[in-house]
Amino acid sequence: MPYDSDIIVIGCGNVLFKDDGYGPIVINILQKCFNDKNDYYDPAVTDFVDNEFNKEVLEEIKGKFEGVELPDGVQFVDGGTAAPTNFFPLYEEYDWKKLIVVDVVEFNDEPGTVEIFDPNSMQRGKYDNPHGMTVEEPLQEISKKCEVVIVGCKPAEIPTPDIDMGLTEPVEKAIPKTIDLILKEIGVK
Repeated sequence: MPYDSDIIVIGCGNVLFKDDGYGPIVINILQKCFNDKNDYYDPAVTDFVDNEFNKEVLEEIKGKFEGVELPDGVQFVDGGTAAPTNFFPLYEEYDWKKLIVVDVVEFNDEPGTVEIFDPNSMQRGKYDNPHGMTVEEPLQEISKKCEVVIVGCKPAEIPTPDIDMGLTEPVEKAIPKTIDLILKEIGVK
């Protein structure tokens, strides 16, 4: 699938490890709310959002899309855990104007807190993937070519290596704010 959109919104993480699934779950919600046909739906994530996600939070999220249309040139991607090695290097092939990364980030705040991060102002090692990959370095390299924004949520629990699908309550309740930040970053709010 070509990734030649102006704005790429990529969710990183693994839905099998609780809050590490934050990025892919946000992407699935965005795809569904925008009725986006440009990417696939992960059946496990779709099933979780449809059947186990907090219904009140989901209704709050859906309300944010009333009267909002997805502009041309925006693409949602579920990058999974391999985004730093498999997806981020693609910036050399495409002319992205903005890359919005949605992921859990360890920082000094309460679980469920959502912040915007600039990869160039993050300390080395601050944004390490739970699977041992450094993430800020490839994003700093990409930021030399296009704008890079990280929408990061402080996780409450990542039970690696134990499998436990779903989000903790504070991270699930953080998704409406996450959606607001993403909609603002893509220029529709």
